[in-house]
Amino acid sequence: MPAANKEEIQIWQTANPATLTPRIDDKSQQQSVLILARQGSGHAVATGQIGHAIASRATHIMFDYTQSACAIRYQIDGQWEQLPPLTREVGDAMLITLKQICQLNPADRRSAQTGKCEAKVNKDKYQLTLQSQGTASGERVLIRLDAEKVPFNVLAELGMRDTMIDQFREALNSESSSVLISSPRGMGLTSTWHVAINAADRLIRDFQSLEPENEKEIEIINISPNFYGGSTGLAPSELIRKMILKEPDVFVFPSIPDDDTLLAAMDQTAKNEKQVIARVSANSAVEACAKICAQYPKSAKHFASTVKAVLNQRIVRRLCEDCKVGFQPPPALLAKLGIPPGRVAQLFQQFVMPPIEQQVDANGKPAPIPPCSACQARGYLGRVGIFELLRPGPQFKAALLKTQDIGQLTKIAQSEGFRGLQSEAILTVARGLTSLDELKRVFAAKKA
Repeated sequence: MPAANKEEIQIWQTANPATLTPRIDDKSQQQSVLILARQGSGHAVATGQIGHAIASRATHIMFDYTQSACAIRYQIDGQWEQLPPLTREVGDAMLITLKQICQLNPADRRSAQTGKCEAKVNKDKYQLTLQSQGTASGERVLIRLDAEKVPFNVLAELGMRDTMIDQFREALNSESSSVLISSPRGMGLTSTWHVAINAADRLIRDFQSLEPENEKEIEIINISPNFYGGSTGLAPSELIRKMILKEPDVFVFPSIPDDDTLLAAMDQTAKNEKQVIARVSANSAVEACAKICAQYPKSAKHFASTVKAVLNQRIVRRLCEDCKVGFQPPPALLAKLGIPPGRVAQLFQQFVMPPIEQQVDANGKPAPIPPCSACQARGYLGRVGIFELLRPGPQFKAALLKTQDIGQLTKIAQSEGFRGLQSEAILTVARGLTSLDELKRVFAAKKA
């Protein structure tokens, strides 16, 4: 074991360690990699640190290596939090283990490398993706933890309103249509994608997805994956032709490989009453439509004529139910938010721990306030989605083939009844799910 301060328990020693397994089909090969990794002095550190991150609800881990130390940050509910650093010796030993299990080169501290492995704590399984890159001061390592079990099961748990759920489900279960599910990068698109697909009726319709072999999606029940690239030797355009012969009802695109492949699927929606459901990164529902038409011009006509619904979202931190603080909003604030007088009795905000000198009782004696046990004094616990659902009308569809001007298209969509993210965001605050400060933070963030 690398040298560590024996008088002080390290963070990686405080949690149930994760079991890390290489993504290798050959069991004997897999065992060889594991035996080598377990012999290393950093194995306990690596498994303990990943276990602690999972117990902390972290979705990302950042290791920044300098000459003398390894700084650690976790991303929890979309916010980065600093943790105590490791010594360089301990950090190096940990990284050797992680790179070995992810089948990367531990000796290469300069080149960009990406690898994956499986992580498990108790019965919970995760896909661990490790990306490393040399820096001027040492090396930066980003680890992403994707839970096999999606933390949300239904659209309501994501924060979607009942009326919107009904409208979106209607679109998901339609024929001769296309549906887009979108968000900016880093805004929970993967989780929403899985929950949305699960909301579709997959029992009486055949869903077939098209995926690159080296970027397989987490399995969704009753969706048959079809892979291109890698060992398959298939180009996406070849694979889509094979899929069409199976006569599926729904073509699922977690990512769109190219225009010809999309065109082949879109052609089926127009001719044979099929459906296309695709995932795309975009800052708004309107931008998602414009992006499809701009990047895939051959498919634009079919898309414009068949697009039934486009979902877009932002993810905000959810106020902790145990410690959130209610306040009576002044009339001027309600007017600014567009909330009619008398409609909302109170709004809520994050509880902020006062300075220690202000933590006193009625007699002025020190009375320390214990931190909230639910959120650990963060004021927020988990996240909630803010959704906009564009259901394009005839004017919008016609304009989509003439312009990709987002402002112009947005005005047309609004004239046909579209409510944007801002309106939905205010409703989320009015429902007591998040705070105005959190909305300001998220909507002021740099767009992807």
